[in-house]
Amino acid sequence: GFAIGSAAFVSLALFGAFVTRINQKGGVDILQPITFAGLFVGGMLPYWFTAMTMKSVGLAAKEMVLEVKRQFETIPGLLEGTGTPDSQRCIKIATDASLKEMIYPAILVIFTPIITGGLFGVHALQGVLVGSLISGVQLAVSQSNSGGAWD
Repeated sequence: GFAIGSAAFVSLALFGAFVTRINQKGGVDILQPITFAGLFVGGMLPYWFTAMTMKSVGLAAKEMVLEVKRQFETIPGLLEGTGTPDSQRCIKIATDASLKEMIYPAILVIFTPIITGGLFGVHALQGVLVGSLISGVQLAVSQSNSGGAWD
């Protein structure tokens, strides 16, 4: 809860600094069509990012299960508790997957603001930032509570 609140306040402060930096008089007008469209795109981004990371976890877990199955089939005495598993191979699978599978989610969050601001302007970028802030906080609280329920 505290980390989510802290992240939300920092995001809000960064957005305030962004609006101050671009020196926009009157703040953010969400009724402008380009800003309103940006709100929808920004609201979608946390869900897209989450879907990408969940898919990555599923792929890594599948690879890990196949490796554990292979070890049970090939290492004598592993099922009886007398054999030694190759834990380094499992660590390598987890590490490689965590690095490889986060490339596309990282590209999404790094380049979306750059492309949005470059192609559609500052008003669209404001909408994207506000939409992702609001949607991201809601998603974080929801996932935190559902994760606690699963535990």
